[in-house]
Amino acid sequence: MKPVIAVDARYGLRSPRRGVGEYVYQVLTHLSALDPPYQIVLYGDKMCNPETLADLRQTYPVHIVSAVNFFAWEQWAWPRAARHAKLLHGTANIGPLRPSLPYILTVHDVIEWHRGRDFPAEIPLRHHISRVYRMNALKRLAPRALQILTVSEHARQDIAVTLKVPLNRIAVTPLAGKFPLCQPTSGLSDPPFVLTLGALDPRKNLKAVLAGFALVSHPDLTLRIVGVEPRGLPQIMALVRDMGLSQRVVVEAMISDQDLQMLYQRATAFLYLSHYEGFGLPVLEAMSQGCPVICADHASLPEVANDAGILVDPSDSQTVAKHVKTLLSDTEYRDLLRQRGLARARQFSWGKTAELTHREYMKALEEVKR
Repeated sequence: MKPVIAVDARYGLRSPRRGVGEYVYQVLTHLSALDPPYQIVLYGDKMCNPETLADLRQTYPVHIVSAVNFFAWEQWAWPRAARHAKLLHGTANIGPLRPSLPYILTVHDVIEWHRGRDFPAEIPLRHHISRVYRMNALKRLAPRALQILTVSEHARQDIAVTLKVPLNRIAVTPLAGKFPLCQPTSGLSDPPFVLTLGALDPRKNLKAVLAGFALVSHPDLTLRIVGVEPRGLPQIMALVRDMGLSQRVVVEAMISDQDLQMLYQRATAFLYLSHYEGFGLPVLEAMSQGCPVICADHASLPEVANDAGILVDPSDSQTVAKHVKTLLSDTEYRDLLRQRGLARARQFSWGKTAELTHREYMKALEEVKR
């Protein structure tokens, strides 16, 4: 009988999926092609999407486990339901604090240790309670994990220092884009627009995007902010209004993957000036659609963008504006960045991520045998 790996698949079973959910879903989808010598069993909660659940059940046993809240699910319901497995995989920076089984963890980043220190923090009370729980749990869990998976070399180094884990027990399994590579036309859309993703979280640094865009004087150019949580729409629209940009900025809530893909393909540039990212998946996804990228010059973003993106100091609005103007006027440069971006995106794939994850599963199972 094959040994069982019990995977926390909650975020991969939801819709729409953001970063962690996309990671879980794609890794599971591509692991199934490897015909591994172990069985993966998935565990989700009542927030799962029925279509995604049906999709993954074509490949894996999936158990929906009930609990009164996420804390009870993570600490009691999941480990109890998975007690016959050989190995647990906590895919979202968390696992049971008193595990009866050996475990590995995916730690996507240690952003919370930087929040309020390296960039502004505005945390609602309900998120503050969750944050304290997760930070304290991760400090205990990480040093005891058989292995930690993370998404970039920057995150690996940061985790080692922050959580006091030896580097040789942290493996990098990079992410990949969710869209097939696309070769767009070289011209500008009519009218032209710059694209960014919106969020209330100050870490995403939307104010810097607006400040840089405000310095670009072009009669037809607009900034499109998409992917905003519905509860955040009033605050972001108020920020746009306060900066005098209401006539030049379009703010939209969550949009479909199909619409986002189309916007990447048509945008003059994708602006991503986040204070901190463990990986920065939107940068790679924009590049995969032939969209020139202007992104922050720190954390993991230079590692992901490499020489295919324009790296800027997010606080330097003049330089941000200068690069947007160049992309508007210089067709040759715009096309060069598009080709570089496509070449860079081609170096990442979920198949590779799955293979690297499989390698770590095999190492962990070997260690469990000893």
